[in-house]
Amino acid sequence: MWIGGDTVGKLIVEVPDSVHVTLKRYAFTHHTTLKDIILTLLNRFLSQPSRSGPTRKTTGFCGVWQDPRRPEEIVRDIRTHRRWFQRPPQA
Repeated sequence: MWIGGDTVGKLIVEVPDSVHVTLKRYAFTHHTTLKDIILTLLNRFLSQPSRSGPTRKTTGFCGVWQDPRRPEEIVRDIRTHRRWFQRPPQA
């Protein structure tokens, strides 16, 4: 599959040496060219259906905090209920 018209543009991209060596090795063992490999990868990527709507940024945290209160109220609530940093009452 070829996406685009008959016009051919040039694209120069720097890739890490390890990726370049891996692509060259793959091209050699599969009797093809780097250009053919890269065009195949690009066409596969571009032919995938696009995701609808905005994507959510992954932070590494699980779940989502949903609270109708304003951030200041949440912080105040958390600080008033913290007891672990206070000294215990002396008897």
